[in-house]
Amino acid sequence: MDDARAQQIALFRLSVLGELISRPLRHGELGRGLRARAAQVWTDPFGQPRKIAAKTLEEWFYKYRRYGFEGLLPQPRSDRGVLRSLPEEVKALVINMKREDPGRSALLIRRELELAGVIRRGQASISVFQRMLSDAGLTGPRMEVDRPARLRWQASRCGELWQGDALHGPKLFDPHQGKLVRVKIFALLDDRSRLVPFIQADFHETQSDFLTVLLGAVMRRGLPRTILLDNHGSFTGSDVQLVAAKLTIRLTYARPYDGPAKGKIERFWRFLRGQVLDRMDMKKVETLDDLNLRLWAWVEGEYNKRPHSSLSGKSPLQVWEEDAEEIRWVDDPALLETAVIATLERHVRNDATCQVRGRTYEVPPALRDRKVKIRYSVLHPDRLWIDDAGTRVPLRIVDPEGNARRRRPQAPNHPPASAPETGLNAVEAFLKKMIGKGKEKGQDDA
Repeated sequence: MDDARAQQIALFRLSVLGELISRPLRHGELGRGLRARAAQVWTDPFGQPRKIAAKTLEEWFYKYRRYGFEGLLPQPRSDRGVLRSLPEEVKALVINMKREDPGRSALLIRRELELAGVIRRGQASISVFQRMLSDAGLTGPRMEVDRPARLRWQASRCGELWQGDALHGPKLFDPHQGKLVRVKIFALLDDRSRLVPFIQADFHETQSDFLTVLLGAVMRRGLPRTILLDNHGSFTGSDVQLVAAKLTIRLTYARPYDGPAKGKIERFWRFLRGQVLDRMDMKKVETLDDLNLRLWAWVEGEYNKRPHSSLSGKSPLQVWEEDAEEIRWVDDPALLETAVIATLERHVRNDATCQVRGRTYEVPPALRDRKVKIRYSVLHPDRLWIDDAGTRVPLRIVDPEGNARRRRPQAPNHPPASAPETGLNAVEAFLKKMIGKGKEKGQDDA
């Protein structure tokens, strides 16, 4: 109990005793005064009606006589801090469970113990577990001591560091899957200015979805020097690594389960959800285009132009424009074209097919039993082709049933080329060898 609450209680007790403590009392007057007060209903400092027993009032009276105002202060229980409802071994287990997984709440710890049969259902209240964890310093600010210290920081110039992430948005109807699918929103945010160079929602969370956002951001806002991402496969795949290397962008990744490392974009997500996603009229948002239109309207018309408290009242767009000379731009548009083209090497089987990502594609028959270089755009990884003498030859997924009905070109019936006879034959040579051995044996017997 804090001091302010204890003083309120002591003042209330003093007011209930009233004149009994302020003047000399005659014989029997104390008892009558205590009983009269015990018959009344009092309102405590917290607005609750209370009736107080005469015996309790007598204790207050003599404590005041002996100790003064301090005697009316509520005293802590003698067993304070002792959790009597749980055995010591269970208390130790609770502490170890919290240390093992700091994300475990008191409610979850109690439920796990009940499911494991360690405690009975309802044996201890949630407050018991909360007090136990609090006393052990495993909750609230004291728990942060055991975590890495975090300092407020930001990039020194625009374009030096971008933060990237994806957020799960509302469910929309996907015509390709024929059902409602939760959309994924990819965004990039400049660390120095908090400006959002690109944002886009899609039905998938793949490398190609992120790369579409990255290349769109590069065309609009230039090349970042570094991008900070999490460890999801859409950010760590080989296609993302390849494009970043070609564009001289360094990729760095936050530690697993360390969302605060990307605190700026996490705050942006909270702002986006509170300002846009939670307040959309879903009767008017039926397609991805409807959603993306509203995302862009908010980002470009509101967020990028809105004063930001951490930017000394400037907007992200103002800070970005002040650093315009520091931005790296793509001088040659052909660089973006080559950056999104990746190459795979595969061996073509005798049936003119090859495997790519678990799917079988048909290859021109002339390339059977050869190694070929297959190219694809990282933005559309399912579209493959082979460059043959400057001509792009698209590959298609094999259709075994369709091939069963296709006519095959007949192989040319060339007569074998004539060649001079050598007179050599292995079978005849074996026979002569055996005959020769037989003659030698007969001569030896004679």
